Amino acid sequence: MDWIRWISMTMSERILIMVKNKVVLKERDAWSDLANFIGEMVAKYAESMDLDNLPDPDFYLRRERIRQLYTELYKEKNITKFRNTKISIERKVAA
Repeated sequence: MDWIRWISMTMSERILIMVKNKVVLKERDAWSDLANFIGEMVAKYAESMDLDNLPDPDFYLRRERIRQLYTELYKEKNITKFRNTKISIERKVAA
C-alpha cells in the first residue's frame, strides 16, 4: 500500500487494516489529532507537491553505506594490515 493512500485514510480505515495485520492501536493521545491534521494536509497537497517524483531514498542510503564501508576500509590500521597480508602472501609464493 502506498503511503499517500495510507495518509488519506480515515482513522477507522487505518484501524481496520491494522487489526487485519494484528496491530491494534485504538488509544488516542495528544498527538493523534496533530498526526491526523498533518496526514490530511499531505494528502490534500500531495499532487501539487509532486511527491511521486521525489528521488529514490534507496539510492542515497546505498551510496552512504558504500561511503561508510570505504571509510572503514581505508582507515590507517586496515591499510597497514592489508599491506602486511600482501607481503606475507608474496613471501609464501616466492618460497
